[in-house]
Amino acid sequence: MSFKTILAVAEFTEDVKSRLKSAVDLARTQDAHLAVLLVGEVPSLPFYGYGGAGYTKVWMEEGEEWAAALKAVQEDVEAALAKEGISFDVRAHQAIVAREDNLVARHTIYSDLAVILRSGEGELNTVERQAIDGALFDSGRPLLFLPKPDVPQTVGQNILVAWNSRAEAAEALSDAMPFLVGAGKVTLLLVDPVSGPDDHGESPGADMALVLARHDVEVEVRQVSSNGSTIAEVLNREAKTLGADLIVMGAYGHSRMRQTILGGTTREMLEETACPLFLAH
Repeated sequence: MSFKTILAVAEFTEDVKSRLKSAVDLARTQDAHLAVLLVGEVPSLPFYGYGGAGYTKVWMEEGEEWAAALKAVQEDVEAALAKEGISFDVRAHQAIVAREDNLVARHTIYSDLAVILRSGEGELNTVERQAIDGALFDSGRPLLFLPKPDVPQTVGQNILVAWNSRAEAAEALSDAMPFLVGAGKVTLLLVDPVSGPDDHGESPGADMALVLARHDVEVEVRQVSSNGSTIAEVLNREAKTLGADLIVMGAYGHSRMRQTILGGTTREMLEETACPLFLAH
């Protein structure tokens, strides 16, 4: 079991080639085809009032220059990937500012997994936020979020699964099965579990551990108390304690990230985690 088509989404920058290593390593590990989507923004048309034909011409010329630069980077990336010995294709597209989500969603639909390749650390930029939004809410596919440009060559050897007996968590766990079956260690983490048929079951975590065991996945069930911390704080703390290299969790939200309606825990994890995240909605 593996991901056979992986879409790596990266913002168009001249140094994007240096950020592809993690995606190449993942594609090689999964024996997958790697599709690279380079996302550029169409320059915004400035408003100068009436009689702005000259400015429109400048805007069009800037757009053509951006398109040419994007094409050049695409060719550079293609040349680099040709040396890696993997199946690949590179796609370069420009999108209207703050509408990159539509572009990313259209391409993510035709993949098994989308990988967001960051251009830096710290706060997410507009393109990264839009890419996450489109992949999670408009494609029906899972997402691998890499919080740093430089990540370990292998991801998914020591996995922490955030389990709360909700549908999104079940979806994430099912979608992450190619990682889970190949992992050396899997921990099913329950934060403040409540026993009972309408909550986490009579023995919290045991039912899902049994489901995973049927896939030959050995699981350790770990129950912890939040003690006043947020769920995200607990997940990050436990991931560090366990030495996890991947956190699997359901993504919660009812609308777009740009409207800041994304579930609090999911948003906090995207903004603060140092560990790669596997998300599904």
